[in-house]
Amino acid sequence: MPVRTPHFPDLLFGSAARLRHWEGALMALLASHGYRELHPSLVLREAIPGGALRFFDGDDLVALRWDFTMALAGVLARGFPLPPPRVSYAGAVFRRPLQPWEAVERFEVGCERIQPEGESSEEADLELAKLLMAIPGVLGLKSAILHMGHAALVRRPLEAEGIFGDLAKEVVTALSRRAPHRVKEVLDGHPSAARLVAHAEALLSELNGPGTLDALAASPYAELLHGERLHMERTLRSLLPILPPHLELRVDLAEVAGLDFYTGPTLRLWAPGAQQELAAGGRYDSLFPGLGRPWQAAGFCVRLSRLLDLAETRPDLFELPQ
Repeated sequence: MPVRTPHFPDLLFGSAARLRHWEGALMALLASHGYRELHPSLVLREAIPGGALRFFDGDDLVALRWDFTMALAGVLARGFPLPPPRVSYAGAVFRRPLQPWEAVERFEVGCERIQPEGESSEEADLELAKLLMAIPGVLGLKSAILHMGHAALVRRPLEAEGIFGDLAKEVVTALSRRAPHRVKEVLDGHPSAARLVAHAEALLSELNGPGTLDALAASPYAELLHGERLHMERTLRSLLPILPPHLELRVDLAEVAGLDFYTGPTLRLWAPGAQQELAAGGRYDSLFPGLGRPWQAAGFCVRLSRLLDLAETRPDLFELPQ
């Protein structure tokens, strides 16, 4: 059982064994698909966000590793003239919690798929989705739900209407509550209000029903988002015939979590009884260009700390032995 002291977990025998088993099994899965491990330093000296655990190393302000994606991006941008196509990682990150019950030290396993600029990303996105579909079986989860979304379904209409900054954040927050009338309240008086409210209604009109993607046809931005819709349709056609038993695939057109980071398809893995997603990822093509490298990237992270808590509170969700 993880013991909080107060925000750093001491893993006792059962939890420590689960963590080691899950790390090994997940890294073996990634290695079998050509992903090679990189292990960035635990101490970072640049791009330190406010939520990181910071301290002084002599006169220098540094921080404990707060995010693997950002830490790996720095290593890759500095040390590789050409991007390695497949990278994996395992270990802990340290972030100040948003909720009082959350741990500061969090155990993760994940991967990144990196490509030169201009290369088609659809095959890479499909590769990551297939890998994430295999994760519940590796973890011993009896059942799971995989949510598929696309950040551009919200991002591109906002950009087309010239909505950025605080107003865009308010629209995203309103949409995250799954209530189009809140989008209308936020945009009251804005010239694009009617169009964006109609778009929100289209995104929420078919919640994982057979017409989920067809609902985009009712959006004022249907033509703008035609390419994204085709991408999602092709992905579904590829994934549904190979869906593992006890894994449900859902389409979430109004997925907005991480919209300030993700630029394309998004994936989130849930389990019955879980209060937060157990794994998450997607495409984030703006990361490496911001570091001076013309590369595209996508990846996902399995949040092992959340899985440890779930195994403790809901052991019935896992196959035995754990």
